[in-house]
Amino acid sequence: MRGDYIDTGHGQIRVWLTGDRPGVLVLPGIRWSGRPLAEEAALEAPDHPVAVADLPGVGGSAPGAAAGVGPAADALAEVAAAVGVHTVAGLDMSCALAAAVAGRVPGCRELVAVDPGYLVAARETPPPDLAPRADGTHLPRLWQLVRDAHLFPPGAPRSAVPGRAELPSPAALDRTVVAFAEHPEGFAALWQTWCRAAEDPFAGALPPTATVDSGGTGPSPVSRWLGKLSRAHGRPPAPAAPASAPERRTLPLADAPSGPVSSGAAVCGAPHGPSGARDTEVRREFLTTSIGQVHLRVAGDPAAPPLVALHSAPGSANLLEPLMRGLSGDFHVIAPDYPGNGQSDKPWRDPVDIGRLADAVAEVAERRAGGPVHLWGTHTGAVIALEMAVRRPDLVGRAVLEAPPLLPPEFTADILEHYLPPLRADRFGSHLVQAWGMRRDMFLFWPWYRDRTAASRPLRVPRARELHDWTVGLLQSGPTYHLSYAAAFRYPTRERLPELAVPALICAGPDDMLADNLPDLRAAAPDGTVIDTTPATCWYPDQDPAAVDATVRRYIDFLAGAR
Repeated sequence: MRGDYIDTGHGQIRVWLTGDRPGVLVLPGIRWSGRPLAEEAALEAPDHPVAVADLPGVGGSAPGAAAGVGPAADALAEVAAAVGVHTVAGLDMSCALAAAVAGRVPGCRELVAVDPGYLVAARETPPPDLAPRADGTHLPRLWQLVRDAHLFPPGAPRSAVPGRAELPSPAALDRTVVAFAEHPEGFAALWQTWCRAAEDPFAGALPPTATVDSGGTGPSPVSRWLGKLSRAHGRPPAPAAPASAPERRTLPLADAPSGPVSSGAAVCGAPHGPSGARDTEVRREFLTTSIGQVHLRVAGDPAAPPLVALHSAPGSANLLEPLMRGLSGDFHVIAPDYPGNGQSDKPWRDPVDIGRLADAVAEVAERRAGGPVHLWGTHTGAVIALEMAVRRPDLVGRAVLEAPPLLPPEFTADILEHYLPPLRADRFGSHLVQAWGMRRDMFLFWPWYRDRTAASRPLRVPRARELHDWTVGLLQSGPTYHLSYAAAFRYPTRERLPELAVPALICAGPDDMLADNLPDLRAAAPDGTVIDTTPATCWYPDQDPAAVDATVRRYIDFLAGAR
């Protein structure tokens, strides 16, 4: 199975493919997001490849198209045309949307509706309020919403009856909840799109060739509707469209990308970016490497000098999007989620070291940029950049190392014992409360588990939406979040730093809890390394915009060759 991004006229849509030539596009509903549903389909029917889309506003799919039936159906129809499917299947809430999509795809003559009773019940209820709350309770609420949709008949959340599908594993539920949580403001819009899709004129262009329904007793097992879809693989039937159907739209395949492409990403992270850069597009891609797929964010002119930006652990490059916009006027910025983090594959379950992560980033630089790159890294990303520069000076031009960890041995031992508790999904979603609390206390205390006055940090707790983004990044890394984190704390910064042989700026903002490391870093750094305090930590919330602008200008000047 692999992930891909498809460009559409309404932003990019993420799609998961279980084979090279899927004949069926599956639109999940309220019970699944794209990846866990594709994993289930691959397990249940490995000989019948499907393409499973993340709906607009879910996971990596751009949220803009979620605001109306027409944009959502248009975008998904472009995905169907690009992938080359001849059957569209809609699950529960997406049944009517699937009909609107199928009516837009030339050559599509088969439509499968799975458990449409959920959509009927939803039309009688308002969308659930999942807006981020300061206490984090919106995340358990979302977990319960998704879990209950697997347990109960539509509109009757009191009695789980025989005949329903088995519950997905907690890990699969977690991936669906986190995908819904990535764009929480778009969920109400998506709910309205689901409920109004039957009003779209294209929704009546095709009658369903199959309806799979558990008879009101609960959700159908995946194997049941996959059995219906299995007939759609091979040469599709082509009955004439009903005479009363509206004219189908033509979506030329030549207009659709055929390979991995990147997606338009929503503006996330800090509420401000460097001045003049707020409208710069940050796109997404999957890059296939020797250890699996690496998820990338990309911004700037591809002809500009390449710069690889490396995020802190845990989480993803999502929080670097404002910084990417600030740097994109001068560089082609590529920001990977490390393997084991964010939306990249999770190839390791055992402890890793920074060398393995540096080798993975070097492979990204070679495959995506095709040659030498500048590096910008913060915290964990700073030591990955350092190790890559030591191992592969041929591949590195200049490097900005923001606050690389360098702690006393006894402090490091204490952190390795207490800082990285297991974060595993359970059936009740209690890990969501844990993740929210950890992320919140990281702004209050250093280290976060020492909740005492003496450990207080001079920061404010972020706004609910910002803290939500930080928490979602942690949850995307899931049970492997600690691997890169622990590797950074174990890394022998003091021993490796003298081997640095490329021009480097080592810096930290005044609010950074690792800023106190600068004197020790200065003592260990080779001659010619620039050590400096910057006005801001650009990826932190509540930073002064003028200080952020000045800091980004400092990075650009150094990377361009000025001291």
